[in-house]
Amino acid sequence: MNDKNRTRIQPEIRDPYIKVGRISVPIARNAHIKAADIYISNNQIKHIWNVHGKELSTIGIDAITLVKSVCRNFNQIRKGSGSSILLVIYDDRLPKVVAIDLNYSLKNEFWEVKTAEPRRCSTVLKSALIWGRPAKHSANGDGYRLN
Repeated sequence: MNDKNRTRIQPEIRDPYIKVGRISVPIARNAHIKAADIYISNNQIKHIWNVHGKELSTIGIDAITLVKSVCRNFNQIRKGSGSSILLVIYDDRLPKVVAIDLNYSLKNEFWEVKTAEPRRCSTVLKSALIWGRPAKHSANGDGYRLN
């Protein structure tokens, strides 16, 4: 698929940051992390689309919708690289998961999305589990669960 076709499904974003979700107080307490809103910048939306647009097009979703879906439906929090965390939609019956990588911004006091992507389960499961709840077991035809 060429870039011209991919850009049609990616919406135009004008604000510097968009609120896409929240890590609630009960989940934050259990995971020993900060409860705060989750935001994504224009640049990160563009990054996700530029790097993972082909995969997102395959599952029929744009970058912002993917991030919002993970924020709404994550069932695991795992240790990311450095001080980041991963919000993961995990289903043990599927070969892939959808994850977003978050950093906490001390200056802004919110979680900021670094990236989001479909990933192989084997890669994500190597990261330490911080918090989790059972999967809902619903998937689209490409091996990703988005709700």
